[in-house]
Amino acid sequence: MRAQWVAAGLEALRKGGAAEVRVERLAAQLGITKGSFYWHFRDRGELLDALLEHWAREMTDAEFERIEAMRATLAERLLALAQDVLQKGMGRYDPAIRGWARTDRKVAAAVARVDRRRVFSLMSFFEESGFSAADARTRARLFYTFLLGEPQVRSPARESGELERMVAILAYED
Repeated sequence: MRAQWVAAGLEALRKGGAAEVRVERLAAQLGITKGSFYWHFRDRGELLDALLEHWAREMTDAEFERIEAMRATLAERLLALAQDVLQKGMGRYDPAIRGWARTDRKVAAAVARVDRRRVFSLMSFFEESGFSAADARTRARLFYTFLLGEPQVRSPARESGELERMVAILAYED
């Protein structure tokens, strides 16, 4: 049941920001009593912490562990990650979390940690493929910025094959 509260909280956050994460609303949406909430969480603050933890663990740690474990080329890894983020929705909470981070220092610190983890993991993919540390960092940041921004601009990259071309360009070494 705790997982249902977290899932509902994340959806409320995604749709309307942290102010929309309200115990009464979530209970009504889930069709359960407000008392159930207090069985799983001390207070709303603990739920908000759980949302951040879930985002960091499931949308970053678990995803990168899966990609790191792949026996694949750099391009295949990048494409798998991009498909997970852009087509399977792994990045769907990022805009809301980042919006929340603008008004909450603890959330901003969590976002900074997740950003570092993501960029570091991407850098390691490029370095393992033979890129220098400087080139790996630049390419990692370019790819990460693309993953964050692509859903915002709603570009046709996912439909036109542009995603595969973009990955091929980033993975190409002279």
